[in-house]
Amino acid sequence: MLSEKEKQVLRLVDENKGEIVEYLRRLINFKTVTPPPNGKADGDDYRKLQDLICKTLKGMNFSLDVWEIDASKLKEFPGSGVIPDRDLSNMPVVVGKLKGAGKGKSLILNGHYDVVSPGVIENWSHDPFKGEIEGNRIFGRGAYDMKSGIAAMLEAVKFIQEAGVKLNGDLIVETVPEEELTSMGTLACCEKGYTGDAVIVTEPTNMDVLVAMRGNLTGKITVFGRAGHGDVLPPHWKEGGAVNAITKAVKIIQALEELTEEWRNRPDKQHRFLNSDMVIPTIIRGGEWIIMYPEKVEIEFDSDFIPSTVNLGKEIEEKIMSVAATDPWMKEHPPKLETNPWLYGAEVDENEPIIQTAIEAAKELDIEPKLVGIGSLTDAIHLINYSKIPTISFGASGGGAHEPNEFVNIDGLISATKILALSIMRWCGCS
Repeated sequence: MLSEKEKQVLRLVDENKGEIVEYLRRLINFKTVTPPPNGKADGDDYRKLQDLICKTLKGMNFSLDVWEIDASKLKEFPGSGVIPDRDLSNMPVVVGKLKGAGKGKSLILNGHYDVVSPGVIENWSHDPFKGEIEGNRIFGRGAYDMKSGIAAMLEAVKFIQEAGVKLNGDLIVETVPEEELTSMGTLACCEKGYTGDAVIVTEPTNMDVLVAMRGNLTGKITVFGRAGHGDVLPPHWKEGGAVNAITKAVKIIQALEELTEEWRNRPDKQHRFLNSDMVIPTIIRGGEWIIMYPEKVEIEFDSDFIPSTVNLGKEIEEKIMSVAATDPWMKEHPPKLETNPWLYGAEVDENEPIIQTAIEAAKELDIEPKLVGIGSLTDAIHLINYSKIPTISFGASGGGAHEPNEFVNIDGLISATKILALSIMRWCGCS
């Protein structure tokens, strides 16, 4: 049942829907695209967005900590995903802390402001960085994933304060870069020691409560052949003949497909909220000249795995080598597997109190959230695994993440703002 203070906060949200919408549109205007793996952030949009966040937090009496991440100084450990030589300059982290009145539980609100590239602009029916409105939808890159979450959590705090409500527990707000590639933004916050009794990552979840996510491993398999003239029928390879690396690579690709199928049915790869492990070839390069036997093929792959999986890279390597052992050429010239820094999966116990807090807050709006998992991952992995904080993800309804015409539903944005406000008040306690 809603208290009078809670009713007042919800009324303020309803009376100021336009302000929430406009704040999100301002965030969308900033082109804060995650730099490519070997790139760096150009322009001043990243800093200008964080300047706006700082101004918002200062207006609510938060103390601020603003810094740029030096990836080379982050701890490297299994599952960290740290890339020490990645240039994270010009993409500041902002952490705001609001000291509570005492005797309340602390809460972290976390959101990433980086977005994936809009891709081919001609495929959009709306400008990806204008936050254009059509009907009940706000369109734009990041409208859903996840500037909507940042807008909702900041506006929720604002209306709590405008209602004259004082929180008993400490409240921390983190806005970070780099979630879309390495999650080093949130890891930097964890390594700085920011902690709390619970975390809500305001990723878009279509009003469900996200409690589990798969880890991720990417890499490259190099398959070797031997060059030769394409118009000449070669002798046997043991006699120095050419070997087609493409035909050998086919066997490796088939092996990866077989491995995904094996995992689909293996008991140890089953999870209540997540799909089984998978490995997918995503990029292939091979051949130098049209009249020449290709001597090398590179297969890049993406793989995802449930939190209980211990070493997916080893499983992939064992499968590749077992297939290579059945081919005389590859047995003597085995494929080479290279893996990138990987990110662990994570899950939170279904009985954690923060889950019930969010569910009960949603029910006040006649929304019945489900507990769900996600096939990829969010920054919650570090909050759960590194900082050992019970962490859920919760956010608005919409669609088109990482696609053209990404959008958030306006009524979903408003509902998410209300649910976050209620969750903050009930978790931290208030007076």
